[in-house]
Amino acid sequence: MSSSIITLPQLYQLLYDHLDTNGWWPAVTDWQIIWGAVLIQNTNWKNVDYALADLQQATDFEPARIRQLSTSELEQTIRSAGFYVRKAQTIQNLCQFFERYNDDLAAVRLVPKTELRTQLLALKGVGHETADTVMLYVFSKETFIVDVYARRLFNHLQLTLPKTYDAAQTLIWPEVSSLTLRGLQQFHAGIVTFGQQVKTEAAWQQSFLADYQLAPLSEMKA
Repeated sequence: MSSSIITLPQLYQLLYDHLDTNGWWPAVTDWQIIWGAVLIQNTNWKNVDYALADLQQATDFEPARIRQLSTSELEQTIRSAGFYVRKAQTIQNLCQFFERYNDDLAAVRLVPKTELRTQLLALKGVGHETADTVMLYVFSKETFIVDVYARRLFNHLQLTLPKTYDAAQTLIWPEVSSLTLRGLQQFHAGIVTFGQQVKTEAAWQQSFLADYQLAPLSEMKA
């Protein structure tokens, strides 16, 4: 049986219709999202939850209070997330960045998208995925996060993305740019939720997306 060809907006709608993504990212504040985006690198949410709980107890997630911690104190606070030396440095770099804006997230939101992304990527330890995550969920900048869940889903749907992050994002963006900010957040949440639920080939074959294939993206058609 041949697969049904769908576009990325149609994929978004299928994920939206079939999945409940409420509470998929258990964060109460914007600061918690920011630190969680750093701590989740190369680990799982269970470990991140422990680290976030300790960080909240020590600082209430406030960057001013994080800056008061010594490097070793911060490392021990987030130790359960793994790679704690590198992650502590990244958090400190972000705290220095936010200090330039007086820790005012509303002021950061006023920075144009391209400029803000450039500033974030200039911080050691902040990669493309982390930058785009905080831009999408904290700073209300429309973007598409090319994470491992997106690549895995696209591969299942018979669409291989370019290897580099920016090349893949550039290819995807024209296809999803019509989505609202909330839609882009929901799309990412749906992709992650699907990936967390469908982990094996057998599970994929039983999933609601098994009979679909993504249409070639615009530049691939040329």
